[in-house]
Amino acid sequence: MFRNRRRHRQVGDNGTLTPELKRHLGEHAGETYLPYRMQDRYTRERKPILLKTIVLENDRLVAVFLPEYGGRLYSLKDKRTNRDMLYTNPVFQPANLAIRNAWFSGGMEWNIGQLGHTFTTASPVYAAKLRGEDGNEFLRIYEYERCKNIFWHVDFHLPPGADKLSIYVRIVNDNDVSVPMYWWTNIAAPETPASRVFSSTSSVIYIDHEAKGFGAGELPELQSVPGADASYPMQIPFSSEYFYLTPEDCQSPWEAVVYEDGALLYERSTSLLRYRKMFCWGNHAGGRRWRDFLSKPGEGNYIEIQGGLTPTQLHGIEMPAATEWEFTQLIGMSEADPEQAYDEQWENARRYIEDRVEQQLSADMVYDIHEKLRAYARIQPAEQLHAGSGWGALERLRRQKLERRTVPDGFAFADGSLETAQLPWLSLLQGGRLPDCDPDSIPVSWMVQEEWMSMLADSLKREEGQSWNAYLHYGVMLYEHGQEEEALKAWERSLALQPSGWAYRNIAVLMRERGDNAMALSYMERAYGMENGFPDRAFAEEYVDLLIRSEQYEKAWSVYEALPASFKQSDRLRIIVGKAALALHIEDFLADLFETEFAVIREGEATIVELWYQYNAEKLAKERNAAVTDELILEAAAQFPPPAHIDFRIVGG
Repeated sequence: MFRNRRRHRQVGDNGTLTPELKRHLGEHAGETYLPYRMQDRYTRERKPILLKTIVLENDRLVAVFLPEYGGRLYSLKDKRTNRDMLYTNPVFQPANLAIRNAWFSGGMEWNIGQLGHTFTTASPVYAAKLRGEDGNEFLRIYEYERCKNIFWHVDFHLPPGADKLSIYVRIVNDNDVSVPMYWWTNIAAPETPASRVFSSTSSVIYIDHEAKGFGAGELPELQSVPGADASYPMQIPFSSEYFYLTPEDCQSPWEAVVYEDGALLYERSTSLLRYRKMFCWGNHAGGRRWRDFLSKPGEGNYIEIQGGLTPTQLHGIEMPAATEWEFTQLIGMSEADPEQAYDEQWENARRYIEDRVEQQLSADMVYDIHEKLRAYARIQPAEQLHAGSGWGALERLRRQKLERRTVPDGFAFADGSLETAQLPWLSLLQGGRLPDCDPDSIPVSWMVQEEWMSMLADSLKREEGQSWNAYLHYGVMLYEHGQEEEALKAWERSLALQPSGWAYRNIAVLMRERGDNAMALSYMERAYGMENGFPDRAFAEEYVDLLIRSEQYEKAWSVYEALPASFKQSDRLRIIVGKAALALHIEDFLADLFETEFAVIREGEATIVELWYQYNAEKLAKERNAAVTDELILEAAAQFPPPAHIDFRIVGG
């Protein structure tokens, strides 16, 4: 999946943002996926599964981590009260909410590098057991992030007697160029009817759905939710979020959630992690549907409190060359007086909660802990508990061979972690040539890093390095770096050496992005004709989508009907071809479509709902012997509410 051709995003506002707040808004916020693959091969089938866990425990708390899934902190429990401090999801249900599609709710996750739930949120990461100078064991999760060519690790400390989990984060850009950076820690907190959220300020940037962007305001009442106290997430009638504009002189930012029984969940950090956010699904039907969809009905109630580097997640930030960023975050649970925490005067309640957080965890305590933890940052991981990807080992070998340097201290990527995905690039590094492969097989991996692009370009200068596969990958690299004409030439050269569905498909994408659907279709048809089919169902999804966009409904349906049964069951393909089924009045397919609980609906996606309204508008039109108009569709929307299992809208309805 190629990046958005617009590296920056246009972000609207309702006129309340100051010029300072608009600075860097939308920078580097265009979608980016490569060199990673999408993770969309999951279903709604529920069955018992086993998950690998790593447990960090002392006499007061027990923390459970999922090393197979980004190192997610799955649960954090207070052993004294047997209370889950975080929202702990009773199921593992992926949904289409992350950069690479698959994401699951609950616990605490670490999002780095690019806007969105991170590249490794549903992938294995490294985990190691280390020991500090005080003799206490601690856990490190870490990885090499190859989109930005940086390294990160998160250390978790829970010494005897501690009633707070200490989390130390270190990000390393040891290259000679700056990179766009992103970090947001997401904490899923249990949501109750009267959960109330606080931070160090009442000044926020909030989502304004009407403006398709942001607004600036002061809690508790925001322009986007008039008449409601927005510090209570359940008073917000739709999926929403707002970002606390923590003052620059705040030494130790914090955020907290108070509950009806007086329980107080709080987190606090050093100043680099300056900003805070509240996210909720709201009390809208679509939001309730999302909570149930991600869990079990009635058991998916959570909100998120988050901490990040920038005023909002759509603000860009550059990490300079040869730089390390580090911060410490602590999370714990205490008690609060409900009468004071639920004071109708917002500022009175906020100040009271701030005092409670300060009593439990002062700014001085945060920095004392930070100084202690950072002293362990460069200890080498000796006892590995879980292996991540082989890309860190490959990068280490590249650096050693070409740059006479290695990976930063504190990281260990053994040669034994190298797997099939790294082997073509290892061949290029050691033998100067990307190996050939079967054009009907799925390439095992992609690479877009500039250093590898330069290496492949040098290889193509030699006759023995010139192959259809090398030109295919070189074209991918060029296109991802915005060199479209050069990419087109590389793919055409690949096709001249060996026709492949991969090169045809990539040219089709290029043509589609140029707005030339006819040429895009022409190339997709050539890809389809290679073996009278496609090597992967994603090709079929793109081809049928192009036919639908061109209003070639009969052809789209015939292509769909001719596909293998395994392709035809694709959620995304069935949703796409639904428009053709509607145009051709294929009632059985539509009836089945509207009864299906799809796994891959995106947050806010209304495709199925709009199809439902159109379907019912056509029924009304037929009854009245009239044409389908916008007014009739609005009438159908009012008269025929969509079934709950297909309604994932986050506003409206």
